[in-house]
Amino acid sequence: MKKLVLMFVALAVVAGGCKYFDKGKNKKKAKQEKVVDPAAAEKAREDSIRIAQEQEAERIRVARQEAIQDSIRQVKEREAQFRFHVIIGSFKVPSNAESWEREVRQMGFKDTKIIDGPNGFTLVSVGSFDTYSKAFNEIDRINYNAEEEEPWELWVYEKLD
Repeated sequence: MKKLVLMFVALAVVAGGCKYFDKGKNKKKAKQEKVVDPAAAEKAREDSIRIAQEQEAERIRVARQEAIQDSIRQVKEREAQFRFHVIIGSFKVPSNAESWEREVRQMGFKDTKIIDGPNGFTLVSVGSFDTYSKAFNEIDRINYNAEEEEPWELWVYEKLD
């Protein structure tokens, strides 16, 4: 029985030792597999940086587009709110409207602007208002304060779009 136990112990030591040696071989193989080509590692790093930069550039582009769309929306909302315009001139030739707008501005009107009117006319506005009555009151105010004996020929235009 002693022989049998000794043989069993000897076999266990040999078998255990084999596992130990196999582990060492596996560690060497793992180290060999972990060796990476430096050029490939550099290329992978550069690719990663390039991808991150492209994603950041796309994020910035999208943010700018959203800001532009938001600004356009705000301008359209404001223009829709102030849709009644006091018109001081209507012209078929746009350059004539631009000249008249400059002249009207020199007369002291501060809120002048050029509006595309119906039927291809270009309109010169001296004020924009949210209600018809406010626009009409502006016509009365301008004509009341006018130094000329003749009142200005002003009218209210409602821009619907």
